[in-house]
Amino acid sequence: MFKKGLAVLLFFILLFSSLCAQEPETKGKEVWSVRGNTWLLWKGYQSKTDPSIELKQVWNGTKVEPFATYAGNFKIILPSGEFGYIRSDNLEEAYWVENVDSIKFYYRLKWGTGDYEMLPPDTRAYRLETLDNGGIYKVRLEDGRVGTVIRHYMRSPYFRTLPEVNQKFVRIYSLEKLQNKLIGKTREDAIDFIGPASVSIYTNNEQTASELYFRYAIGVQDKKRHKGLKILYDGNVANEITLLGAAKKSIAERLPLAGLIRKINLNWISNSKKTYYEKDGENWWSKFKKKSFITKVIGFIVSIILLFLFFSIPQFLSWPFRRLIITIKPMGNGLVKFINFLLLTLFMYFFFLVLTLFVILDQFLVIAIFTLIPWFIFMRRNNSNISYNRCPRCHTMWSAADKGSTHTGTEESTAWKQRDVYKGSTTSGNVTTKNYDRHHDEEITTTENYLDHRKCVNCGYEWDVHRRETSKNTIQH
Repeated sequence: MFKKGLAVLLFFILLFSSLCAQEPETKGKEVWSVRGNTWLLWKGYQSKTDPSIELKQVWNGTKVEPFATYAGNFKIILPSGEFGYIRSDNLEEAYWVENVDSIKFYYRLKWGTGDYEMLPPDTRAYRLETLDNGGIYKVRLEDGRVGTVIRHYMRSPYFRTLPEVNQKFVRIYSLEKLQNKLIGKTREDAIDFIGPASVSIYTNNEQTASELYFRYAIGVQDKKRHKGLKILYDGNVANEITLLGAAKKSIAERLPLAGLIRKINLNWISNSKKTYYEKDGENWWSKFKKKSFITKVIGFIVSIILLFLFFSIPQFLSWPFRRLIITIKPMGNGLVKFINFLLLTLFMYFFFLVLTLFVILDQFLVIAIFTLIPWFIFMRRNNSNISYNRCPRCHTMWSAADKGSTHTGTEESTAWKQRDVYKGSTTSGNVTTKNYDRHHDEEITTTENYLDHRKCVNCGYEWDVHRRETSKNTIQH
């Protein structure tokens, strides 16, 4: 009898432990109600160029579970397991709002007029109406008072507690690669390859056919880019991929070798799948730059340095190959410079392709300029290094000794620069005129020419390298 009682006691202990172990998985899950008949959307907001895709009707009173936010809206799960976006205006619980900091609460419906009071942080209110083209909320406080607040400062607390979908997250693939990787594969394979799906819906009552939408994924077809894609499933097997959004021409996709680079999946460089959700809060560097004017200047200088170092990566990556070429003694200095030029140009070009094809997709000209500046700087530096340190006769590198310099002449050129000096303003009636004095200043450019004398310590050969130093002086008139 004692053994049976002990067994029963152990059974209930194990059952209780199991229930306790499961509790964290369900604890805190919110169940919300849909307000009015609405649509499950494929993205949180719709721009003028986006296709209008209303995917599935969601009826008034439907219970849903929110699990993320995006652009002021919520990503939710339906009872059927389908998920997608619903506007915050169509979720009853999203009408309860709170403020993070103290804000002004005006008693009149016209915000900014009449008496007001300061609401302390975390004041809870119910949103009654949206005014002034969406900029102002009419709210009712828990004590019954009605007034207006700025919408931006009083929002649903769930925008702080739920994960936020990263609006800058993007993945880009050729349609051919998507088809090769995903046709005939499962939904789980698509999510593993691309990232979290934006929407999942069933397309028949038996729930045997379904669709996955990826609003952030860009598909490339015929050297044009489409934002958004849809994958159709029969059972759990993909049988069709459709690109969404208007086809946009891309210079980057038409560049030589772009198709070769596109075949490689390099999305992980700037958009790994773990960055689909935004990280909470600012990092320490952003906070440091905001402390004072001095920290802003320091931040700007450091950012410029880091930017230059970033675009110098091809110089660093090509260095072992250029170093090897320099050591091949049968090659003359001219040939070595030419091969170095080809190597650096090739590395810079591939670097530029990777940036424009996978990292920064909509700033082609800016990236081109940022790539050309270090390319020009390093090309001159690499050629100068060979001229000064590689013997033209025995082709030994780092064998040159400095034997002084000879000044060979001075060149001067003058350019006239226009300068306007503000002299105050005059007012006549309702017209204010700013007055300037125009001056023309001389800008004198002086170029000093030198011959730097070098001597090879290996074979004794002597050679000269031409050097120019330029300075500018402005004479104001």
